[in-house]
Amino acid sequence: MRLILVRHGKPQGLAQPGAGNPPLSSDGHRQAHAVGAFLAQEPIDLVIHSGMHRAAETAAPLLDALAIPATTIPALGEVDRYGGAYANIEMVRAKGEAEWAHFLADPLGYFGIDSERFVAETLDGFASIFAAHHRKTAVIFTHGFPINILLSHALGLAGYANFVPDYGSITRLAGGSLERLTVVSINETGHLGSLAQEPTA
Repeated sequence: MRLILVRHGKPQGLAQPGAGNPPLSSDGHRQAHAVGAFLAQEPIDLVIHSGMHRAAETAAPLLDALAIPATTIPALGEVDRYGGAYANIEMVRAKGEAEWAHFLADPLGYFGIDSERFVAETLDGFASIFAAHHRKTAVIFTHGFPINILLSHALGLAGYANFVPDYGSITRLAGGSLERLTVVSINETGHLGSLAQEPTA
């Protein structure tokens, strides 16, 4: 099976502190169209997204191009999938070195969620794709932490913040099961051209 993970496009800034699940910004919509145009040229069997606004909106141009419905897997959502706050790395770094060190010490716990639960649910979400869609090519519109979790699992790495995928970037894996995965590429951004942004999470 081939997994093509797409990190959602750049979201809008949050108007209210502590809010979550933001939609795409204008930059994010441009990134979504670039991703859709690029992946529409590849043989794709199914498109999956987390159901969160920014992931669903990033998936929309590819879904339109392929004229197929999406499969939604909420377990592939970001830390704000439980209704909590959304923040990216830029926002955390802006709070100073002490806050940044606090984040790095426990990236998932920093957001007030149960790390073990989040990781287990995320991996179960990915495992469900293998169970239901064996030998197919799936494009999965997801988020920074789920991409990190799958990559770290496949590579046997400790921690869940080892990579900083760009908005609209593509990461590819292949294998027959969650326990037999090969990482093909990480953070492809050539399809974005001048739209590529500085890395944020």
